[in-house]
Amino acid sequence: MLFASLPTGTSAEALARVPGDVKIIDIGGDHRYAENWAYGLADIWPDEIKGRNRVANPGCFPAATLNALAPLLVNGLIEPGNIVIDAKTGISGAGRGGGDNKFGYAESNENLIPYGLLKHVHMPEIASTIERLSGGSADGLVFTPHLIPMTRGILVTIYCRGQATTAQCLDAARRFYADRAFVRVTDRPPQTKWATGSNLSFVSYAADPERNLVIAIGVVDNLGKGAAGQAVQNANLICGLPETAGLDGAPFWP
Repeated sequence: MLFASLPTGTSAEALARVPGDVKIIDIGGDHRYAENWAYGLADIWPDEIKGRNRVANPGCFPAATLNALAPLLVNGLIEPGNIVIDAKTGISGAGRGGGDNKFGYAESNENLIPYGLLKHVHMPEIASTIERLSGGSADGLVFTPHLIPMTRGILVTIYCRGQATTAQCLDAARRFYADRAFVRVTDRPPQTKWATGSNLSFVSYAADPERNLVIAIGVVDNLGKGAAGQAVQNANLICGLPETAGLDGAPFWP
C-alpha cells in the first residue's frame, strides 16, 4: 500500500505510473474528483471505500465541515444553498513552506489571519459534497478560513437555514453516526483540544426555528482526522481490518 502526500498538482502524474494492483491513498488534492477513485470520507461513506485500490483523502476543512453537515443534509434539516462556514485552523495546516511560508511564528503569534477568501482550494470540494449529500444546489456557499496561533486543530462554525430544533439536529447526528467509531456528538460546543492527536471528529448543534437558523460546529485535528488519521482509517477499510487499527492513541508530533 502506498500513502502519497504530495502538494496539490503534483501527485496525479507521479501516481499514474504506479501499477494498478497497488493500493493507493492520496492525501493530496489531485484525485478527489477523479474517475475510479473513491472519495475517502470514511465516517460517511465507508462502504464505498472497502476493497478499493484508489482512495482520495478529503481535505482537512472538508473533513471537519462535512462530518458536521452530513446528518442535517441527508435528513433535510437545512437548506443546502444557504450555508456560511467560518473556519479556524492552526498553523500546521499550511505545512512547512520554508522561506516562502508567510504563516510562520512571527506572523501568526498574537494574530488572526483570514485567507483564501472566495477562492480557497477546499471550497469546490465542500460544495460538491454538500450537493451529493443533499441532492440540491450549494451555489450560495460561503467559506472563510482563518489562521490562528495554535499548532494544530480545526474548528468550523457553520451557519445554515432550517426549521429544525437543537434536539432534532442532535438526534439526527446520533442516529447517523450510531455505528461510527470516531465521531462524537456532543450537547455542548466542542473544543479543539478535545481532538488533539486523535482521529476523532466532534460535532454539535444549536438551532432556533423561530429565526430559521441552525448552527453546526465541527472539530478535528487537522493532522489526524484531517490528514494522516483518516488515511489510516481508509487503509483499514480497504484492507478489511478493524477500522480502529493503529488509531487508538498513538503519540503525536508536533
